[in-house]
Amino acid sequence: MRAPRSRWLAFALTLPAALSLSACGMTSSTEVGVRTSLFGILEKRGEAQVYEPGGVYFFLPVVNHWTTLPISQQNLLMNANPEEGDRPVPDEITFKTKDGNNVHIDVNLMWRIDPKKAAYLVFHVGRSVDEIKERVVRPVARSVIRDLFNEITSEEYYHVTVKNQVAQKAKEALARSFEPYGIVVDMLQVQQHRFDAEYQGAINAQKQAEADVQTLVEQQKNMVAQKKSELEAKRAQWNQQLEDALGAAGRLRNEADAYYQTKTNEAKAVIAVAQAEAEGVRKEAEALGKLGGDAYVKMQVAQMLSKKRILIVPGSNVSTMDVNTMVDFLLGRRAGAAHSPPRIRTGPDQGARRPARCRRARPARPPRAARGPREPPPRDRAIRVPPRRGAPPTSPRPPDRSTMSG
Repeated sequence: MRAPRSRWLAFALTLPAALSLSACGMTSSTEVGVRTSLFGILEKRGEAQVYEPGGVYFFLPVVNHWTTLPISQQNLLMNANPEEGDRPVPDEITFKTKDGNNVHIDVNLMWRIDPKKAAYLVFHVGRSVDEIKERVVRPVARSVIRDLFNEITSEEYYHVTVKNQVAQKAKEALARSFEPYGIVVDMLQVQQHRFDAEYQGAINAQKQAEADVQTLVEQQKNMVAQKKSELEAKRAQWNQQLEDALGAAGRLRNEADAYYQTKTNEAKAVIAVAQAEAEGVRKEAEALGKLGGDAYVKMQVAQMLSKKRILIVPGSNVSTMDVNTMVDFLLGRRAGAAHSPPRIRTGPDQGARRPARCRRARPARPPRAARGPREPPPRDRAIRVPPRRGAPPTSPRPPDRSTMSG
């Protein structure tokens, strides 16, 4: 019974002394704690243990070392502006491009510590985030970024797609380089880039010239498009005029064809009539050349004279002679008028005495027997009848050959 009581008594006496000599370590929600054994009394020397965020931990202060590391995201800004970068001097990354020009770029690297490897960082790199950044993150980042970005030309820096592709390659290379240290790379931002002043001026002049050329090209394209539009409008107008002219020409052609066809038909009709008349004349001429042609001519003359009424009025008497009856007598058309002379019609003033007028004395004619037989008058001589007294003078008419011929 005495032995157990002595043990409990010793424990009770040493507990207050141990508590008075112990240390307390605390971690926030974004930190991890790392306790490292210094002398190897209770543990192996250099052995480290990681404690979770957001806790309070007790340990012996003399034989142990307590360190906290943030596990939140950190930024390494390497910029030419001292007010924005991590250092009070220009800290941009400078290197040569593939074609030999100096280029300066501003870079922002976002990184964080892997909690599982916090003890490794404390034992091999540093006990604070600043030591880890200056000893590992900054030199490795600048070296990897410089080695990858000097593979592109100066012109390719102005192509955002090319620059983003190289930045992605640099991020992957940094992740492989930081993996043994327990550092995780979240993002790599390549911001602005600058060349030397002389080369930058030449590039700016070239870019301005290219912009001016592009402006002129756009203006030329707009002018070409405008001229094409005007040309299409003129072409449509010309096509409309051409269609109108073709339509008018077609109408005129149709009218001309119709007129030509009409006149052709009329000419054919005239030719047909003329041919029929010529055929009739030819047949009539053949009939006249045959036996009985004189009788046929006399019959034609008689038929023509039978349709006309001819009066012969003497100059000294108002008596009229019926020429139709005389023609019938001459041609023998009337059976009972073979030996009867033509009748002479007497006007209403036949019995009245007309005043005597002076007549010119005519020479005495020889007897008929002495004159010889009477000759018939020529056929083409017209019978002239003296006008009546008091009648207006009339111009002589040419003889009607249709009535006097034969």
